[in-house]
Amino acid sequence: MNKNNTKTPIYLGEGNTPLIRFCNLEQSLSWSGELWAKAEYQNPTGSFKDRGSIVEITAAIKQKKKGVVCASTGNMAASLSAYAAKAGLPCIVIVPNTTPLTKLKQALAFGGKLIKVNGNYDKCVAKAEKIAKQKNYLLCGDYQLRRLGQSTIGLELAQCKQKFDAFIVPVGNGTVGCAITEGLAEYGQLPMFIGIQGKGSDPIYLAWKNKKVIKFIKQPQTIASAMKVGQPLDGKTTLDWIVKTRGMMVSVSDKEIINSKNLLAKKEGILVETSAAATLAGLIQIKKQLNKNLKIVLILTGNGLKERG
Repeated sequence: MNKNNTKTPIYLGEGNTPLIRFCNLEQSLSWSGELWAKAEYQNPTGSFKDRGSIVEITAAIKQKKKGVVCASTGNMAASLSAYAAKAGLPCIVIVPNTTPLTKLKQALAFGGKLIKVNGNYDKCVAKAEKIAKQKNYLLCGDYQLRRLGQSTIGLELAQCKQKFDAFIVPVGNGTVGCAITEGLAEYGQLPMFIGIQGKGSDPIYLAWKNKKVIKFIKQPQTIASAMKVGQPLDGKTTLDWIVKTRGMMVSVSDKEIINSKNLLAKKEGILVETSAAATLAGLIQIKKQLNKNLKIVLILTGNGLKERG
């Protein structure tokens, strides 16, 4: 969302998502501080991706591109297709053939052209890059423009009445966590950046834990499809921000993610997708390492209905 969103013809209502206090979870986890959630699943297409899509589509129009193309694990496919439809631009999305059906239905409903790849997200990125050059389409994805859009999450957190000690965010490419930190930094705030990855798709976590450079994972595996990235585009930047904010990386199992998804639904009445639920899984895993008086916000990135059906 940009500052002039009411004058932007492709505005769909993205941004300004609510903050929700998790009082029931505070009690269940014996948390003496405060636990909050940034409800990014309430964006127009059900995920935080909408914040970046409006920026990219605006850029495509200004650059007079013939269309847009991106690689996606599902959320970006739905989001970019919606904003392209609003702008009247063709949209091609390259997705792994294991992408959840509901996310593909969204993209198709908005008129997006889907190309399925028999491989993971990293293979989709390579194909999207080729199509962008061949067709004079804007290459969209976890690049600088999208980070600019997603940094508004940090700006909103910085401007709210709550002053958070840490935020917890799922990490695939690492883009959204870096963007949030950049938005907060604009206001001189640097809460701990706690990034969560799924075991089997955790190259940034392994590099952080072992204090080594990131080693790519050729066949990433995790139940959280939005985090199934073996070659994170913003991996190094993520590590740099983790160090600067005195944060940490956490790796969670599929079982921990599923348990946390159910816990969020039953304790707080919120159904989120697996990657978003990983934030709570991470908090539960490391809560003994943290000061329980901290005020923490979970970035709940996507709606759970996207993974049903």
